[in-house]
Amino acid sequence: MGKLNMASMLLMLLFVSSIAKAQVENVFDITSYGGKLDQDITLALLDAFGDACESPTPSTILIPKGTFLLGQVSFDGPCRKGVEFQVQGTLIAKTDEKMEEDSSWVAFQHIDHLRLSGGGTFDGQGPKAWGTCGKNSYCKNLPILPSQVKINDVSFKNIRGTSATPVAVKLACSSGFPCQGVEIADIDLTYTGKEAAAAVSQCSNVEPNISGKMNPPACSSPVTTTP
Repeated sequence: MGKLNMASMLLMLLFVSSIAKAQVENVFDITSYGGKLDQDITLALLDAFGDACESPTPSTILIPKGTFLLGQVSFDGPCRKGVEFQVQGTLIAKTDEKMEEDSSWVAFQHIDHLRLSGGGTFDGQGPKAWGTCGKNSYCKNLPILPSQVKINDVSFKNIRGTSATPVAVKLACSSGFPCQGVEIADIDLTYTGKEAAAAVSQCSNVEPNISGKMNPPACSSPVTTTP
């Protein structure tokens, strides 16, 4: 009986070990793609996303603890399986390049089963990165933009930082294909500019499941279009 128990335990340990190995293999750490502390990780993050997006199994993109610079970037799907962005560190918007008009600092497009978590910080750098909102139309957009077409099973959890624009959160979904299964929890984004009294959260054609702290209040205004 003792041998049977030992054999069972050994098999269980081997099984757990194989699961842990599989999980490690599906974690795409940006430092493995050349991402370094206090440097621009835009290309490293895009390369990590490319591999994660093509993975046949759900994957995690890891931004570890520390401070990193990030330029304007768009993550475009569809992806083969779900992708999680686990942001543990601080992402700071670059100020040595002009943001493109009618665009966003960080955009997610056409990605189902998307997760954004990790307790990290997004520092939009306010007017330093985006100029003056009253003069530049692109400043009416937001630093973090989920897909503008139908998306399913998406969650944004435990995110904090500063917004470079008055619109800190925006969920813009199609009227013909409303977004489904969207969860927003524990968001704290503070607007640092002077063009508005406080940050707002815009939503269209989506009814997210909301929980925890919400700054700004979730879906407090409709989505506005840039003239």
